[in-house]
Amino acid sequence: MEDLIDKRLTNIINSKAEMCDNLDKLFNIWKKAHINDKLYRYDTPEINGKLIKIDSFIEDGFCVTDEINEGSALYISKESNSFNEDNLETKRVYKYTHLYDCKKNNRRTVFARRIFDMQKELSKISKINEENMTFMNINKRGGFKSTDMSILNVYALEFKDYIIREIEIINPKIIVCCGDGIKRIIEMIYMKNEKILNIPLIEMKHPSYWSIGDKKYKEIFKEKLLRIYNN
Repeated sequence: MEDLIDKRLTNIINSKAEMCDNLDKLFNIWKKAHINDKLYRYDTPEINGKLIKIDSFIEDGFCVTDEINEGSALYISKESNSFNEDNLETKRVYKYTHLYDCKKNNRRTVFARRIFDMQKELSKISKINEENMTFMNINKRGGFKSTDMSILNVYALEFKDYIIREIEIINPKIIVCCGDGIKRIIEMIYMKNEKILNIPLIEMKHPSYWSIGDKKYKEIFKEKLLRIYNN
């Protein structure tokens, strides 16, 4: 009986995702869904047997400005590299500001530099303004230096309603998947929800992927971009 009540509660919270018309509302109920997560032990990264806290939540959506404009380029990553064994107890709810901070302070990590380079190429080929870019992670609890794809898959399926709704609210013109396997996950959750994604997807290696130099990385992106905009 208790399991049935919990399941109904989860279904009610999930159904509210589609009713959200902005990210603040969506994130508020997403946080509640985290706390009620029955798959917590299976959809959460861990280090040395210690799980990221169940109520951890990292807000995103915005990128280099405080505003989110429709028709942006949306860059999707797997999860933020936010945690190590020492800060598992202290970090809880905060905003992902790495790209915003890099732009504001003119600081360029490899990750930020390549995303900004992709956006510059995109602005040349499309009608998307160079500043009109958004960013989101699939896993809102956060992660470590590397991602366990089996855990990420469970998270994506468990919170698919929220991930889809965030994409719908942002309403981008194009999605750039920043890492192997992200495109498959996005297509999978849309299929599970019997929805059609009418937005072009580009999948790239993670921007911090060291085996490809900056020039080659940009060339690969441009080639994939031209396939979309020349059709």
